[in-house]
Amino acid sequence: MYPFPAASLDEFWSGLRHYLRLEGVDNVSDRLGQPQDLLQHWQEPDLLLSQTCGYPVSTVLHGKVQVVGAFHFDVPGCEQANYSSSLWVRQEDAAKPLQAFGGTVAACNERHSQSGYHALRSAVAPFAVNGRFFSQVVFSGAHRQSARLVAGGQADIAALDCVSAYFLSRQEPETFSRLAAIGFTALMPGLPLITSSATARATLAALRRALAASVEAPELENARGAMRISGFSILDQQDYRICALKAEQNRTDGLADW
Repeated sequence: MYPFPAASLDEFWSGLRHYLRLEGVDNVSDRLGQPQDLLQHWQEPDLLLSQTCGYPVSTVLHGKVQVVGAFHFDVPGCEQANYSSSLWVRQEDAAKPLQAFGGTVAACNERHSQSGYHALRSAVAPFAVNGRFFSQVVFSGAHRQSARLVAGGQADIAALDCVSAYFLSRQEPETFSRLAAIGFTALMPGLPLITSSATARATLAALRRALAASVEAPELENARGAMRISGFSILDQQDYRICALKAEQNRTDGLADW
């Protein structure tokens, strides 16, 4: 889910795989998969470990997966296992408050995104008039593309997962040199690590122990540093109910769907 440095991700996965096997979890692939259809992938009955977003895990994936936990990230906008979205605008608009962007164009990655869609809706809801705030919302398909749309003038503001923004700003310095962050959205539970609803309770416990070991292992310190991983917390499905509840509250309060 995150644009990690590829070599560091491979190194961390190799270490995590080692700890999984020490816990007796043997059906672990040597390399991470890159599924094209994420929703289908997340619902695979033999899914051992993957990462999704807080909104789908509290809605369309509810009852179909089990939450294993979430990483902590050492980047601005994160606290322990919680994260937020940073609000990005063009440099010339950096002094404007959020409410000044009423009537402008927003870029969102997609409607099932907590960080790019629902977090932004919650942020602008207090300023909406007759259920509306933006004049238009364009859907980009990815945080990276949302940033490009704002930088290029096709949109005026975007909410980017703060962890994604940290890495994207380093991967696309030219794009982000034209952008400025004007704040953060409210903290929410971080991107959940998940396993199939069919995964045995003993295997779920083993996954959690292996993940906890991997964020403490000295031999993985360099990989964790490059990925900004600073810890791991055990979370469950209940921790993510707030995502669905907040989205529903925005609708109940009259904010029109985008």
